[in-house]
Amino acid sequence: MLRLLSVTALLMSMAARADVISLPVKQMIPVSQSSSYSIEFPLKEGDYLRGNLKGSLPIKAWLAQADGTPVRYLTRTGDIDAKVAFRAPETTTYKLMLQAEADSVNVSLMLEQVPLLKQGQSRTSEITSTAIQKAVLSLAQGKSDDLIWSALVKEGTPLVESPAQIPEAALAEDELLVTFLWKGAKDRVLIMGAPGYEHDAMHRLGETDIWFRSYAMKNDTRLSYKLAPDVPQVEGSEREQRVAILATAQQDPTNPEFWVPDGLNDKYNTLSILELEQAPSDERLYGDTALPVVQRHRLYSPRMGNKRNVDIIVPSSLKTEPGQAVPLAIFFDGKEYQSRIPVPRIMDNLMRAGKIPATVAVLISNPSHAARRTELPCNPDFADFMAQELLPFVAEKTGLRFSASSTLLAGASYGGLASACTAYRYPEKFGLVLSQSGSFWWSPKDSERPEWLTTQFASVPKKPLRFYLSAGHFETNFGESGILSSNRQLELILKTKGYPVQLEEFSAGHDYFHWRATLDRGLIHLLGEK
Repeated sequence: MLRLLSVTALLMSMAARADVISLPVKQMIPVSQSSSYSIEFPLKEGDYLRGNLKGSLPIKAWLAQADGTPVRYLTRTGDIDAKVAFRAPETTTYKLMLQAEADSVNVSLMLEQVPLLKQGQSRTSEITSTAIQKAVLSLAQGKSDDLIWSALVKEGTPLVESPAQIPEAALAEDELLVTFLWKGAKDRVLIMGAPGYEHDAMHRLGETDIWFRSYAMKNDTRLSYKLAPDVPQVEGSEREQRVAILATAQQDPTNPEFWVPDGLNDKYNTLSILELEQAPSDERLYGDTALPVVQRHRLYSPRMGNKRNVDIIVPSSLKTEPGQAVPLAIFFDGKEYQSRIPVPRIMDNLMRAGKIPATVAVLISNPSHAARRTELPCNPDFADFMAQELLPFVAEKTGLRFSASSTLLAGASYGGLASACTAYRYPEKFGLVLSQSGSFWWSPKDSERPEWLTTQFASVPKKPLRFYLSAGHFETNFGESGILSSNRQLELILKTKGYPVQLEEFSAGHDYFHWRATLDRGLIHLLGEK
């Protein structure tokens, strides 16, 4: 809260140029660091605002109330582009605020108000939660909605019930019944995040404005989520329908446990979290010892035609002999592997505990969101950049020598795929692959079947590579084949070919909150002493 107030005061204090516009708008806007630029537009409660903005240099963008109070932050530090998806919670005048992080920049802006279709609802007659059954009984007895709601959320949400509490639910001994709750929506509420990839709809309790949905979960589940009330339904593609959830997805207001992964602590950027009793420990995320300095560099790639941040961390405990190769861990999505996954702290804790040797860490950031989508999914030019430009750059900046047998590539989702693809193309440079929920369902657009990389490994002789893979039990519907199933298939093929490979499965989804707690397992498996 203190950070939000300080940021709010700072933003409101800046001199701003303001334009009042009519939607839609498509224009180029010059913005500077010294003052913010604002665009004002009136919205009615429930109106859906959609668009995008892009600059050639990092920009700050946020939505604000008419008095300048921030409502929703749209960019993180270093972003040059952003999507806008926002459903107005009340009828008033809003502002889109723009400011350059450093140098002045022209921002391309597209903004429109999207007409809505009729909303749908979801009801169910199958109620296994004892708490919800009591709520139904209270409703039948004529008790008020507010009284019923107070009884449901008095101990916080989600509700967690054991097999002993609900024997009729037929839960396994290691399962718990978890029930998500919301109050106040008019038409529907969707759950964003695990356990359902399909943005599961919650069920209305009778004719009240109370909504619920229950899941049987393993007692080692660890996940983050948001709840999205009255998600706008619009005409358009399947992707446009899915993206619309971002307009209202927000923190669960009755769950006291939350995570602010990027320091943007409005309700739309805050994640609610759930850690059941046997969830993986996250003790290696924390500590009070001094961390080594992060050396930030800007690397221009002639091959890729862009610039990116490359952060290098050389541990103070590193001791080398002349000509000796040292362990190297390279992480894709470098900004996220510092803000959402504290790699510097995790690796320092592992080295201090003797779990891994002194290891140089390199964190590679994406030039833009669009660049990530084209570079990481098995792009041969990007693999060439990694081997022919990045590695020599790191060697030059550190004065160290590296060997493929102790050089690790790590990433999540597309980053996990990139780790395996790059090592496949350059096994003489990168010998270790750490993939968290790798997108191995991926195939080129002209391919007739999914899981392209698995097919490649199956069709060529064994390469000098070692693998650590992980996937979540809730990752069952990404692309044409699920992340869980495609990771299982890759593990099977690699084992058949004779590769050293380990696949760990967790009660989790496609989720940084899970990845941050389990990254240490892969690092220990690949870099630790055997």
